[in-house]
Amino acid sequence: MLAELQKSPSLYATTKDNVVVLARMSADAQRLVVCAALAEGKSFEAEFNEASLTALKPADFGWDRFFEELQGSFNSGRVSSTSGAFVEITSSNGSKFQFSLEQTSEDIQRVILNSLLNYHHIHTHSKEIEKQLEEAGKQEQEVRMQAADLEREEVSLKESIARNKEQEDVNQRRLAELNGQLAAAEDKKRKSGAADVEEEDEELTTCRCRIPLGEKDCKDVDAELLKLVKGRWTDGATEADSIYNSVARPYTSSELTAQTSSFSSAQRQAIWQALEKIDDWDYDVFNVQSQMSGDDNASLAIQANGGSLLVTGFALMFRHGLMQKFKIDERILLNWLTVVEAGYHGNPYHNSMHAADVLHITHYILSKGGLAKKCKLTDEDMFGALFAAIIHDYDHPGINNSFHVKTQTYLATLYNDRSVLENRHVSSVFELMKLSKFNVLSAFTDDQRRDIRDTVIEMVLSTDMGLHAKIVNQFKRRLQENHDFTKKDDIRLALSMAVKMADISNCGRPEHIYLKWSGKIADEFYMQGDRERNLGLPCSPFMDRSQPAMAKGQIAFMNYIVVPLFECISEFLPDMHFSVDHTEQNKAYWNKNDDS
Repeated sequence: MLAELQKSPSLYATTKDNVVVLARMSADAQRLVVCAALAEGKSFEAEFNEASLTALKPADFGWDRFFEELQGSFNSGRVSSTSGAFVEITSSNGSKFQFSLEQTSEDIQRVILNSLLNYHHIHTHSKEIEKQLEEAGKQEQEVRMQAADLEREEVSLKESIARNKEQEDVNQRRLAELNGQLAAAEDKKRKSGAADVEEEDEELTTCRCRIPLGEKDCKDVDAELLKLVKGRWTDGATEADSIYNSVARPYTSSELTAQTSSFSSAQRQAIWQALEKIDDWDYDVFNVQSQMSGDDNASLAIQANGGSLLVTGFALMFRHGLMQKFKIDERILLNWLTVVEAGYHGNPYHNSMHAADVLHITHYILSKGGLAKKCKLTDEDMFGALFAAIIHDYDHPGINNSFHVKTQTYLATLYNDRSVLENRHVSSVFELMKLSKFNVLSAFTDDQRRDIRDTVIEMVLSTDMGLHAKIVNQFKRRLQENHDFTKKDDIRLALSMAVKMADISNCGRPEHIYLKWSGKIADEFYMQGDRERNLGLPCSPFMDRSQPAMAKGQIAFMNYIVVPLFECISEFLPDMHFSVDHTEQNKAYWNKNDDS
């Protein structure tokens, strides 16, 4: 009924008794309105919905026939009314149907006159009306887009609220666990006495930093999952007993086919499917993290079976054949990956999941981005680049260098206010590696270790945003001088640019991934702002939760940091230019959703 009603024009008729009748669609396009005006000024009106029209129309009429006959009756003078309280329609075959109207105080004559004037205006000013309709259509489209944006923002905000609540629960559990460990240590110290305290384990004296896993060498990894991951790039039929298969022998091709046709667990199936996109820009560490830990907020040291950093790091070591090329002990690699993952704190943003994300994008830039080919990277270069990405924010406390320097923390004093966090990340991991069980470089020669260490140091220190302009300008000069980027200094500069891009790559990711990361960085910024306020310090820009300016901060960051960096890298690696387009799309989101 509605479809036919909405196609029907407004209809006018004057009966033999000088009753003026109007039939038209209601303002909400849901009902038929019939009006009648008598010469002496009386007015009648009624609205008819589908049910009431069904009751009065002839039974053999469909809705198309009904409205066709209605229109024909008005146009052919087959409308009659004497008192105005009833309007009778005579169809072309002689059947009749009658509308019952009620008297109204509204001036129906004026309603009909205005309707006629509007009808006349539409027909005499059709171009103007078309233009108005076009404008209305554009406005409707804009409103629909705004509504869609608001719906997406609502979903994002709800997810952020849920993540914050879950993060608080995780933090409370972690706090209780740490308090328990502290109490146990204090009790042990009291019981042991001063003499026993001096009798430290010989191996521990070689490492002067926190060991995140405590007395454990490795997390409780799923050997079957490791075999699946390795099976993508290795075949268990060859060198099954080699040192790089010391923990989990990979499946043979036939075994892998059998396993992947009927997975033994939903988690392994989900991880297997997620790794299908590890060479793609939209590889989703949130999904991997959720599958491993049950929640993408639990990027903490309490991930008993490992998280997205373990999975991504382990996969890429085999994806690039580095385990086989350097004969790396798989047990040591797993010890190293899990202790590094455990060394990342449960910050909203700078956590082990961020490390996994940066690792993946670094891999993408090296492979599909074309950097490895263009710079003729050696296997040592590849290993060093992945190593640097894995550790680049190790032990990050959730506050930036500026906070350390302003408050003159121990780390700021230790590193003389220079790249405080970045120095901490590198030195802490290499200090851990003084323990043989974590020394992932033990299979390399002295020259290889020195080469990889130098690459890692330069790459991680380059992620200090205080050095951003200096490094980017240096890279631009090399481009202008037409360096081929195959010499070691140029290679390390190119790798530094790669990890810098990876570090802020979430701005150039698909919108659904980007919005999750932007929510996390805002949460971490506000936490630092809270600490600054509690210390009586002014809140750093964009870190005051009482004056939210997320859109402004994100747009400024993209305009002055992200887009120029991505464009510079795209000049060197044209296959990366799509990241600029993604960034512009994400910037457009904030232009439409300004929260300031």
